[in-house]
Amino acid sequence: MATTKKMTIKSLLAEHVSADIAAVLGKLNHGTFGDCHTAIFKETGVWVEDLVPVFQKLDALLAFRPSVQH
Repeated sequence: MATTKKMTIKSLLAEHVSADIAAVLGKLNHGTFGDCHTAIFKETGVWVEDLVPVFQKLDALLAFRPSVQH
């Protein structure tokens, strides 16, 4: 079984990755609704479990920036 390593997109970009992977990672948004929810929890101790699936869906919609054609 492979070992898993949790990391952020920013830390992954800091590591040496192939040009193809870097191109895809460069199109990912870094901030998420889930991150905001977690930050609010850390500051206030309030966690709204019902918001988790909502934020997951919003994050999925915002996760990838399409290429802009000029």
